[in-house]
Amino acid sequence: MQLNVRRGMGTSRTTGRGIVVLAITFLACSCERVPTENGQAAGGGRLETINGYLVLHVEGTPEEMGRQHGRLLKDKIKRVVADVIDSQVEYNPDLLPDAMKMEAYLPEDFRRELRALAKVVDIDYDRMVALQLFGDVNRAPFCTFFAVFDEATRTGEPIIGRNMDYDDYGVSEYGDVLIHFKPKDGLSFFTVSWAGIINGWTAMNEKGIVVANNSGYGTLENSLKGVSTCFMLRKVVQFADTVEKGVEIVKTTPRACGTIMLIAGGHPPDAVAVEYDHKNIAVRHARHGALVSDNDFGLLYLKEPRKPEPDGTYRYDVLCRLIREHFGKIDRSMNLIGVEGVPIDSMNVHSALLFPRDLSFRVAMGKIPAYKQPYRKFRMTPAGIVSNE
Repeated sequence: MQLNVRRGMGTSRTTGRGIVVLAITFLACSCERVPTENGQAAGGGRLETINGYLVLHVEGTPEEMGRQHGRLLKDKIKRVVADVIDSQVEYNPDLLPDAMKMEAYLPEDFRRELRALAKVVDIDYDRMVALQLFGDVNRAPFCTFFAVFDEATRTGEPIIGRNMDYDDYGVSEYGDVLIHFKPKDGLSFFTVSWAGIINGWTAMNEKGIVVANNSGYGTLENSLKGVSTCFMLRKVVQFADTVEKGVEIVKTTPRACGTIMLIAGGHPPDAVAVEYDHKNIAVRHARHGALVSDNDFGLLYLKEPRKPEPDGTYRYDVLCRLIREHFGKIDRSMNLIGVEGVPIDSMNVHSALLFPRDLSFRVAMGKIPAYKQPYRKFRMTPAGIVSNE
């Protein structure tokens, strides 16, 4: 596989050898206020279209953020719940009761936000909970991430890439949203999400801490008696201002299912993959400023740390090889996470590059596979998410 580098972002492909050319994509920014049904923004919250994507801003107490979210996205949330949860309940009658078993371990602030959201949208609380937790109850399929910094990048800055590969139930084309949270307690942060989902899949906070989660396979101890993977992610991104604090949160919080959690960024930059299940935990640190993970543990339960196959074609092997081949030259023009063979075409829900140094990021979503869509540029500010194009 060969990677040709151009300044900027966007991707085009030729057939035969999987050559990926990175080029500049200029996208018009459309920023417009989207009203609620009564023509008003919802008390402190707002919904905008920026660069063609829905961007939701919520702030305040858990109840206030839940109400803002529900009022601004009510119709979409109802549709997401119907497509994702109601369709599963028909053949999985344990989904709702199992989700409520995990709900008992959620921090109370998150429960308060969910209760307010469910009430505004007029959806049963257990169905709203299941929308947050179905990935742990059913076990999510596949994801990848990498983090590079220090000697691995051209300038030393941290660069993080993330693919969310998951069954999308048809939601991607109408339910994708970037959510900027400004909670009364904790740090401001954003997540790449679906309407109605308040936890997190790919997230970055105001201190430049990036968090993402992959399901971890090879685990011996799965359980519903712990904080769900995605709410663990949210807890870290909302309350950790360093990588070390993020690791401590995971260690001291009741854990549930097998997970590989990226915690990266910060000042000075660092990156770890926290590999855990219900009972056991191991922290895999970046080596020489580089860290890669898919869904297989790289340290936990292994006699020796996992090593990539030099000529392997698996996602992990491809990413490791790309980083090795461009070591010391990696910069913002290189979309390593979007190289063909790294995302899973049939379920690539979103693909993102994050740059903690200036809180900017690029994300492709809206259609599957997401990585074949334009990567649109944004930046997180104290006021919210803005275009960076």
